[in-house]
Amino acid sequence: MGNKDIVGLISKPKDRGMEKHSCESKKDNRNGDFVKLLSTTAALPKNILNALNASIACPNFESRWKTVGTHLIKNVPANRTSSILRVKVAAFDLDGTLITTKSGAKYSKGPQDWKWWGNSSTLVPEKLASLNKDGYIIAVFTNQGAVVVNGPAKSYNNFKLKLGLIQDDLKKQYQVSELFVFASPKKPAKTPTSSDEQHKSTRKPEIGMWKAFENDLAMDGKTIDLQNSFFIGDAAGRLEDFLDSDLNFAKNAGLEFKTPEEFFVCST
Repeated sequence: MGNKDIVGLISKPKDRGMEKHSCESKKDNRNGDFVKLLSTTAALPKNILNALNASIACPNFESRWKTVGTHLIKNVPANRTSSILRVKVAAFDLDGTLITTKSGAKYSKGPQDWKWWGNSSTLVPEKLASLNKDGYIIAVFTNQGAVVVNGPAKSYNNFKLKLGLIQDDLKKQYQVSELFVFASPKKPAKTPTSSDEQHKSTRKPEIGMWKAFENDLAMDGKTIDLQNSFFIGDAAGRLEDFLDSDLNFAKNAGLEFKTPEEFFVCST
């Protein structure tokens, strides 16, 4: 049930079955609707109160973006209800690992210039769906040296739009509804709010993004099963690679490492 549906139920109560509410529900209005209703909630039926509380507690993917200073971007699923306290994590780099450019250019030309990595458009998302079904948390850790998060921040908005399209495809076509995203943006030239050290700490191969992920899980009382978790990335120090930052990120975090070719192609 979306926000508009709840508003309708409050203003026009009818004897009808409540629609199933979940974090996946589409929200048509902004939180301003809820502010107007705060003074009326005491007299509401319990089922409507429950739906209202759930809608506030379960923001959708687009509304969950947060920045920490100017050195970290994250999108963390809300209201995670799994009772498993020791979790398996399938962690991935983004560009050159999960996706590549649709245009064939080295760098993306816009939020829609992406496609799934590999020769088949279903290779990567089907693997992610399988991991999700097997109980893995799916998490992305990406260096984004062309993205800044202060000022007009067009680059940040484009990044969010692209990840929204990726998540939307995973959710609608492959039933993967929870995706953790951590990104290390570029230090802005003007008015940065984070230090050089903070920016360096979140950029792979440093593991500041991983530490932030661990902290978010710890807030839910969860720890990571490192022996059954892994990280996949294309910066592996091979002759054709530009860097070895993904390989060393995995080593520094204590994770098994594979390249996209090893994980998506050789394992199928």
